[in-house]
Amino acid sequence: MTGSALALVLGSAVVHATWNLAAKKSNGGIAYVFMVAVCGTVFWSPLGIWLMLSGRAIAPEGSVVTAIIHIAGSSVLHMAYFASLQKGYQCGDLSLVYPLARGTGPLVSSILAIILYGERPSIQAFMGALLIAGGAFFLASGGEAGNGIDAAPGSERTAAGQTTASRPHPAAAGHAAAGQGAAIYYGLLTGVFIAAYTLWDKRALSLGGVSPLFLEWGTCLGRFIMMAPWFLLTPARRASLAEAWRDQRKPAMIVGALSPVSYMMVLSALAVSPVTYVAPTREISILLGTLAGSQLLLEGDHRSRVRRCTAAAAMALGVAALAIW
Repeated sequence: MTGSALALVLGSAVVHATWNLAAKKSNGGIAYVFMVAVCGTVFWSPLGIWLMLSGRAIAPEGSVVTAIIHIAGSSVLHMAYFASLQKGYQCGDLSLVYPLARGTGPLVSSILAIILYGERPSIQAFMGALLIAGGAFFLASGGEAGNGIDAAPGSERTAAGQTTASRPHPAAAGHAAAGQGAAIYYGLLTGVFIAAYTLWDKRALSLGGVSPLFLEWGTCLGRFIMMAPWFLLTPARRASLAEAWRDQRKPAMIVGALSPVSYMMVLSALAVSPVTYVAPTREISILLGTLAGSQLLLEGDHRSRVRRCTAAAAMALGVAALAIW
């Protein structure tokens, strides 16, 4: 991996963790996913239109039909990714869902890249990928319910507003366990979609000749086109969209602006570096997202913070292995 590609991927990790924090705080559903597509399409339209008019959207030897097929496929995968991610955030903590999703993706994509594309990473690079993914799963394996959850029935509060130590209500405990199980499921499912769109987009860049910048804007436009009929053709769904816009437009704008930036940086790195190097390195955002969940959203406790430090050390070693060799 070149120094410029590494800088792009690490910068992308910072932006990616930032917009995921906004996405978690929005607690939005499918209407929110559509608004993100709308905001991304509108915000990045000048760039997309300029690329088309200047002839830089696809390579000179590329086919327009092939490019459209690749963009459409990427749009479907990204739509599923955003929907699964938001569902996970509705069920569980950022510090649980985020590392699971980001840890599953590179491991699956690296294995499939070796099988499908014939990429052959060095032993050190492969061990680095395993360290990053292993650190992510170590983080998630100790996930607890967030500190921001309301006190369970049966607990009491002091005059200072603190919750006394009392036995959790069985129904509340069961509900928390079910919610955490769903969060783990959607975190893993999101990771599968990450692997799928990473491999598909690598194909779009290498074989389809699509510009990295145009591909990302095209996926925003594609999601907008695919989801618009669902929300705009019935009064009830238009009303739900209007309500979501009133309550969640600020995080939707943040994600719509920043999500393409982070992935454009990754796509630019993919254009010059193998998937087996780029996909795992970008997962340093796991550390940033976990810190955001624990420090800004007050998730976790002392025990979980110790686990996160251990996992962060493993991920740092993994990134070093990928960067040096």
